Amino acid sequence: MVSSTLDDSLYFIKLSGMTVTGKPLAVSSSEYSSLPTIIDSGTVITRLPTTVYDALSKAVAGAMKGTNHADACSILDTCFVGQASSLRVPAVSVAFSGGAALKLSAQNLLVDVDSSTTCLAFAPARSAAIIGNTQQQTFSIVYDVKSNRISFAAGGCR
Repeated sequence: MVSSTLDDSLYFIKLSGMTVTGKPLAVSSSEYSSLPTIIDSGTVITRLPTTVYDALSKAVAGAMKGTNHADACSILDTCFVGQASSLRVPAVSVAFSGGAALKLSAQNLLVDVDSSTTCLAFAPARSAAIIGNTQQQTFSIVYDVKSNRISFAAGGCR
């Protein structure tokens, strides 16, 4: 966790990088910290700094070439025909300072918006980046407030 004077009730973290199919996103490392970032189990869709989001969207769409695109749904603008469970989804990893990383499965990366459409479960951020609960699902997350650390372990509740 990182300290912040913005709001004592929130858990601030430092996003340090993202990869799609093992390749880092084509953005400057400073872009990841261009906005304060919190982790919030009450927010469904993860919000990223716009430059990071745009690079993620482009990389995921490129990795899913051959999958038909679908119309945007509300704030979700990178959408595909089909359900997440039936699509070939690229490996995506989210890294944080201190070495923690989330290796996202299809259900952590995409959200089914109806019976024939799934969308990237990320959107551009306005004033703060937020790691939402879609990315937290299936992970055990430990908030060690005394030591100012958050830890992630795969294979939590499913």
